[in-house]
Amino acid sequence: MPLTDTAIRKMKPEAKRYRKTDSDGLIIEVTPNNKKIWRYRYQFAGKSAIFTIGDYPAIPLAKARELRDEAKGQVQQGINPTEYKKTKIAQQQAELEHQQAQANRMTFTQLFDLWHAHNAENWTYDYAKDIRERVEAHLIPVLGNQPLEEIKPKDIINALKQIEAKGIMETMKRSRQYASRIFRYGVGMGHCETDPVRDLPTDIFKKQDKDNFNHITDRGELSQLLRAIDTYLGDISTATALKLAPLVFLRPNELAGLRWDEIDLEQNRITITAERMKMKRAHVVPLSKQAKALIESMQIFQQQSEYLFPSPRTPARPINGQSLNAGLHRMGFKGKQTAHGFRHTASTLLNEMGFNSDHIEKQLAHEQGNKIRGTYNKAEYIQERAKMMQAYSDHLEAIKTGAEIIPMFKNGA
Repeated sequence: MPLTDTAIRKMKPEAKRYRKTDSDGLIIEVTPNNKKIWRYRYQFAGKSAIFTIGDYPAIPLAKARELRDEAKGQVQQGINPTEYKKTKIAQQQAELEHQQAQANRMTFTQLFDLWHAHNAENWTYDYAKDIRERVEAHLIPVLGNQPLEEIKPKDIINALKQIEAKGIMETMKRSRQYASRIFRYGVGMGHCETDPVRDLPTDIFKKQDKDNFNHITDRGELSQLLRAIDTYLGDISTATALKLAPLVFLRPNELAGLRWDEIDLEQNRITITAERMKMKRAHVVPLSKQAKALIESMQIFQQQSEYLFPSPRTPARPINGQSLNAGLHRMGFKGKQTAHGFRHTASTLLNEMGFNSDHIEKQLAHEQGNKIRGTYNKAEYIQERAKMMQAYSDHLEAIKTGAEIIPMFKNGA
């Protein structure tokens, strides 16, 4: 007679193990220590065999019959259920070991955190923060979760190419340097075998523009530069022009030659005529509160000269664009920052802040593909650019004072 749950529960242990039969080869074995085990008797390759299903009551009678039928079906298909179970257990164990090994492998994010913590105490706060923000913005999203041994040169190239596509070449250069330093630290500490950045060719990346004059983007160095400009003791026209240069993104000669008739303080904007622009198109510059205040400070000279920044020698002429570079040289920034370089600083930082690249390029007065469209849309994106210019002026103010800086956008805009 087939077994019942009631009958199984009433089975008592004896001095020797014994077995009771259910049906179709299913049996239950009772041991002297009262352990009840389901087994399945079957014939395979002409020989008798027993397949262990599991323990009762963890496996109740109905479930034991299901598993018996499953094993019976395997036998009919020419599969030995005992060997199949051994293979399956081995596979599960191997998968578990693989998962544990994966969990124990160090990722790029983990290595970066170790490297940063190891070096941060020897860095200034601003430098440490600048590195963390750049790496988290540009390398972690691509490489962060990858185990170190799986990161190949092609993965580094992919990360750098994504930065290159945004046109922020200085950031790409620095990100490459940071990645190599991180991996070399990992090699030294035994966390990885090689630095996949080391042998990357340089000719697979775009060259920085030939007019990409020296410029600073490091937060600590930029803070020093802005503070130095604030205390510059040169003539008032050059000193004020230097303060305005980071806020308006104009080329040195465009800035130095600003005329009062190009400035509208009621509309908070500068409109430079086409003949004074490199691209021969009129250009509108929205003024931030900081930029407007600097312009207003020069109104004491408005009755004496048509120029915002009159030459200290004669009010009939403006200062020369090279006066700005001369001032930067006197402050000790020769080879580090040029007047033209403020445009590149702005481009890099605004891209990193997540602003729309079209708005940035328009504010830099770069050539558009459609010249006619550019001619008739000199104020294109004016509202968006006005917000961007104010945000950037506030950003520079925070850098100068060492205030905590909150990223504008997480995913770009």
